[in-house]
Amino acid sequence: MANSGGVGKTTLTVNLAYQLALQGKTVAMLGCDPNGSLTLFCGLDDPPPEKTLDYVLRSEFKGDYPLVPVWRNQIDGVDACLGGLPLTATTQRLVLDKRGAYLLADALEDYPLPHDVVLIDCPGTIEQLHVAALSASTSVLITLKPEDKDLDAMAKLLEWISATRSELRLKPAPRVMGVVPNGAKKRAMHRDNLGLSGIDGVIGLPEIMRQMQIQMFPTIKDGAYIANAAAAGLPLGLYRPNDPSNRVYEKIATAITQEIT
Repeated sequence: MANSGGVGKTTLTVNLAYQLALQGKTVAMLGCDPNGSLTLFCGLDDPPPEKTLDYVLRSEFKGDYPLVPVWRNQIDGVDACLGGLPLTATTQRLVLDKRGAYLLADALEDYPLPHDVVLIDCPGTIEQLHVAALSASTSVLITLKPEDKDLDAMAKLLEWISATRSELRLKPAPRVMGVVPNGAKKRAMHRDNLGLSGIDGVIGLPEIMRQMQIQMFPTIKDGAYIANAAAAGLPLGLYRPNDPSNRVYEKIATAITQEIT
């Protein structure tokens, strides 16, 4: 999740799915984003409406998830249920449905996926699909760029998660597993926000996360290869295996594996 666009949510989803598969886990990626970024980043074609997550959130759904295998010629175990423009109408329908906040959780409970891990790629702004995703989740990963506006957006997202967990009476309540800074550049603002400037009185993200008892994962630096991999429809691990950012994705995937075992 994130409360701002273009911060690397889909990139994180795709790369974690690949790293989890390398660790022997089966993974289902659910695209909750009407922008359909997951489709592009997996190198797939836009699906028809009945082959998107919109179908899973309809009353006629009976467990026949429209899953698409991903990267099967290079690795096994990763499938995707894609999002896209049909989810624009889904959002409006969820508001009117009495069980709208719980429809995704209901589907996963009534018709459990066989995968070890389900990764939900959320939209860039808080909306009804965020509510459905939160109610279906055990944990939340937040990604953000080390910009002032993104830190403010993260604070609002954390407040929203806390309030929504209580409002929906989620038991067990999904916890915030950690924060992933992404797209860091050699800029004064980024250094300040990452706690690297050494300037007295400047409180960076690591200290804020420490005070909130939320894990902060290593920073993913800005790099053309990550964007190029996404444009090619591949995780970075397949596009450029020796890129150092793969070690960060691997670390986060290991944390997920430890959480589910």
